[in-house]
Amino acid sequence: MTTDHRLLEMQGVSKQFPGVRALHDITFDVRAGEVHGLVGENGAGKSTLMGVASGALVATAGQVQIDGQPVSGQPDRARELGLAIVRQEPALMPDLSVAENLYLGMPRARRPSLSGLNDWARDLLKHWSDDVAITPRDQVVTLNPEQRFIVEIVKALACEPKVLVLDEPTEHLAAEDVERLFARVRDVTARGTAVIYISHRIREVQKISDRLTVLRDGEGQGTFEARGLSEDRIVSLIVGGELDRTFPAKAVDGDRATVLSTRDFSGPGFSHVDLDVRAGEILGLAGIDANGQREFMRALAGIHRGTGDVRLQGKPIGIRSARQARSHGISYLPGDRHREGIFAELPVRENFSIRSLGRDATAGLVNGRCEHRRATQAIRQFAVKTPHAETPIQSLSGGNQQKVVLSSVLAARPQVLLIDEPTQGVDVGARAEIYRIIRETADSGVAVIVVSSDAQEVAGLSDQVAIFSRGRVVETLSGERVSEDRITASVLKSTEQRDKDYKTVGRFWKWAAGNSAPLAMVGLATVLLGAVAGLSNPYYLSGGNLNSMLTLAATLALVGYGQQLLMMVSGIDLAVGPLMGLCQIVASFFVLQELGLGAHFLGWILLLLAAIAVGVVNWCLVEGLRMHPMVATLATYMAVQAVSLILRPVADGMIDGDVMIALGATIGVVPWTFIGAVILALVMEFGLYRSGLGVSMRGLGSRQEAARTAGIRPKHVRLLAYVGCSVFAGLAAVTMIAQVGIGDPNAGLTYTLSSIAAVVIGGASLFGGRGSFIGALLGALFIVQVNSVTVFIGLSQEWKQYLLGLLIIASVALYSKSRQKVVPV
Repeated sequence: MTTDHRLLEMQGVSKQFPGVRALHDITFDVRAGEVHGLVGENGAGKSTLMGVASGALVATAGQVQIDGQPVSGQPDRARELGLAIVRQEPALMPDLSVAENLYLGMPRARRPSLSGLNDWARDLLKHWSDDVAITPRDQVVTLNPEQRFIVEIVKALACEPKVLVLDEPTEHLAAEDVERLFARVRDVTARGTAVIYISHRIREVQKISDRLTVLRDGEGQGTFEARGLSEDRIVSLIVGGELDRTFPAKAVDGDRATVLSTRDFSGPGFSHVDLDVRAGEILGLAGIDANGQREFMRALAGIHRGTGDVRLQGKPIGIRSARQARSHGISYLPGDRHREGIFAELPVRENFSIRSLGRDATAGLVNGRCEHRRATQAIRQFAVKTPHAETPIQSLSGGNQQKVVLSSVLAARPQVLLIDEPTQGVDVGARAEIYRIIRETADSGVAVIVVSSDAQEVAGLSDQVAIFSRGRVVETLSGERVSEDRITASVLKSTEQRDKDYKTVGRFWKWAAGNSAPLAMVGLATVLLGAVAGLSNPYYLSGGNLNSMLTLAATLALVGYGQQLLMMVSGIDLAVGPLMGLCQIVASFFVLQELGLGAHFLGWILLLLAAIAVGVVNWCLVEGLRMHPMVATLATYMAVQAVSLILRPVADGMIDGDVMIALGATIGVVPWTFIGAVILALVMEFGLYRSGLGVSMRGLGSRQEAARTAGIRPKHVRLLAYVGCSVFAGLAAVTMIAQVGIGDPNAGLTYTLSSIAAVVIGGASLFGGRGSFIGALLGALFIVQVNSVTVFIGLSQEWKQYLLGLLIIASVALYSKSRQKVVPV
């Protein structure tokens, strides 16, 4: 029931980006219990307005209040006040599980205990649907676009928000999931929640909304009762005038040559498909989602592997890869723009030219002037709203990104054009232009195949339509039979309920993509290597050798834990080796036999402070000066090593013998330092998966923007990681004292690369979000064992590098291959 109580109020909101006025003096409110539609062209400012409302963006001017409380650039506060948002691109962290993403998406006060996390998440997913094909333990990276949107929606609904923002929520949803979403919207509004519904699908907005606000070029065009406006009136308000929304004229039947044909073509999700596409013809593929039409198209694009007879201009061709498909003149416009269409860090110019670089290159060198000219021409032709061609594409609206990708695909001058959802995320004003471009492309002699979830779009564009059901073509429509009603009837007649077709992945590959595979792999390698050495030389298993190896492994493991902390948040520290030497040099001035306990205590404090100081400096360089972690810590490497050489030009300062004896204490053959390293690994591993901080660190490394949206503060978390890494290097230096016993500036240098190798062997990702402290411990054991084994069995020194390199390649290759198997393509 709608009331007059305004749960969200925005007064005079403006937002400026460099060179772009995104919003100007917007006033907008949403009442309790209502659905308020927000519509406008791409770049009109809808997502920016909601970014300001959610605290993700700070308004240049104006005020925002949620339930009477002011909000400005504070995502955490907005969430605590009751605002939840389902974004156009789901704000999920791919390396975390579904349950962990749901956990981080909750306000802190509403987060459940991590011990029962999976049961809690399973209940939330069941509220969406009893037959949802998602489990709490699934990594988000393995989900297809529809499943990711379902998780994003479930996450928002779980917050029981006062204000729920739905930004293009149905773009990747099948029909039955759209109805589920609408049912949930009606449920939450009945309980008094205010819902903001943003969509380019005018019929959906009219169906679900009570009121409707129109934005155009960052300015409000008025707020209206949704049921008092016709579809044509809404469109004219959006574009600023009347719009010709008819589809371009279709091809005239005639004697046209067949460009592409398939016979008995089969692959993952489809089988025995026989189709022909002629020059100048548009073939539409229709059917309930996941019934094979997209899989068929992706096989033609070389993304999936298909078998059967495929002919181009009457000649048989093989399509084993996307590169081979392009060499045959087959170009593909992907439906998942964010994962497959755009190169987010590159400018518009390079996103446009990258699929047709041959037109700008001579002898392998790109002509920048030609590339810029073509990109600028495409920006004008496709009406891309961007300040200039050098603007990073990730800063554009979704629709403008889609236009750039379409222009890029067409620039390759294909013989066959494959288009998956041509107007997904594109406003009504640009759709007619895209339809015209597609038809003109076909009229030039190109064979075009289109997949769309919009039956009206398929009917309006296509000369003939193939209906897919359960992976097979069950009917082909042509001529006057190509109509929205006939397509819908054919689809429903063929399949009355959705046949979900999720990729089946073997248990081995699922296990290999998980966190336990690297541990098992390096553990097995360590045992086998030890067994070979023990059989070859009985002295290998002697107490003295085992004690020596475990002592060295403890030191390497400790510094490895520090690297693991940083790699978890997408960082790295090249300065750990010199820092270990510096810490030992500090101890060599104070922890001396002739000095008292007071001096010893001061030495340990100064050692710790030196480590913390280096960690803070690294953090300041990376976060404050925006330096790449590798560059920043390389500079610190040289600076710390210089300080060490100034303090101790040569090795000097013998450490107190009693301290060295204490640090070298053992239980049997096992040193206390190794026992401590094992305990630390177990505690840190537990915290990584069973504490809010651990999940936050993994989330930050997995995807920073999604983590920030979830309320994680990147600077604070990275400060803990950099300082923690340096503190672990300091602890490693303490254990190294028992091995070196003197202030040596070069003592720790070899640990920089060894520590990185240990964590990579143990399963860490250099890109962040993945790793294990137990894996780092096992990696350290393996490296130390390799160094020892080569001596005991009489191998030359190069075998150390062979064995280490082999395991690194094997572990990375196994993980990479497993991710290819489990990640939906």
